[in-house]
Amino acid sequence: MLAFSRTTLSTLGKQTTAPQRQIWYRMVSTFFQAMPSDDNNQMRNSSHSSLTPLRHSVLGRTSPLLQSSGLVVCQVRNYAKGKDKKGKGKQKVHLSDAEMEQVVNVEQMRNQYTQTLENLKQEYIKNLSLRTAVGSIETLPVELEGDEYPLNEVAQISRKSPQMLLINAAAFPQALPGIVGAIKQSGMNLNPQQEGTTIYVPIPKVTKEHRENLAKSAKTLCNRCKEQLRDIQNRFIRKSKSKDGEVSEDLLHDVQIKIREIAESYMQEADKMMTAKQKELLKTS
Repeated sequence: MLAFSRTTLSTLGKQTTAPQRQIWYRMVSTFFQAMPSDDNNQMRNSSHSSLTPLRHSVLGRTSPLLQSSGLVVCQVRNYAKGKDKKGKGKQKVHLSDAEMEQVVNVEQMRNQYTQTLENLKQEYIKNLSLRTAVGSIETLPVELEGDEYPLNEVAQISRKSPQMLLINAAAFPQALPGIVGAIKQSGMNLNPQQEGTTIYVPIPKVTKEHRENLAKSAKTLCNRCKEQLRDIQNRFIRKSKSKDGEVSEDLLHDVQIKIREIAESYMQEADKMMTAKQKELLKTS
């Protein structure tokens, strides 16, 4: 909004010619008429104030008329008060499973969420252990003749010593390249050594670097689990949309929010599992 000092307007008659005053009065009059009534009244009743000169006013760049008259055109900004964001959060609904059943199969959805979380737990147990055990590698997928088989189905696994695992692939020697590759890509920091049809797997020492690598793997597995949970969430939301027209819009809307709430609770549980596992892996005492 633009405001004009009363003192400045009063000096207009002293420093300008009659034609200049007529032009200026018409410009000011047009400006007031274009303003909303509230702002117009506020401007007319405004008292003397210290205002910052405005070079680019509603009239454009400062004109010779303004320069010669000494008139000061100033800009006053009235900012709206910011809205109070306190208490603002994610929308929640209170909906029973029985009400949700009108739209989606709640039991099936919860089972899929639970199974995804259980898979993460098993991944942590098998692949993120400080002490590599036989059980950690026996289910590794090995490629053989275009198919994949668990390692324990194509080779015999045993522990030669506390620091060495022994894998005998004499029954399927053609699987040796696949076995070596699967162990190297397992993310367990293992470096297998092949001698004939036997593979020796030294168990690495538990170093700080090894702990940190395992902790990073825990986060990677957690993120993968959360992506799977989101996929389940989106799949059931799509199913709920297919009920449009069969149930009320309010129920449909609430069910979709509830599906997201349930998925979020499982994601939070996955984060808790990751935090606990990382704490276990990085603990030095």
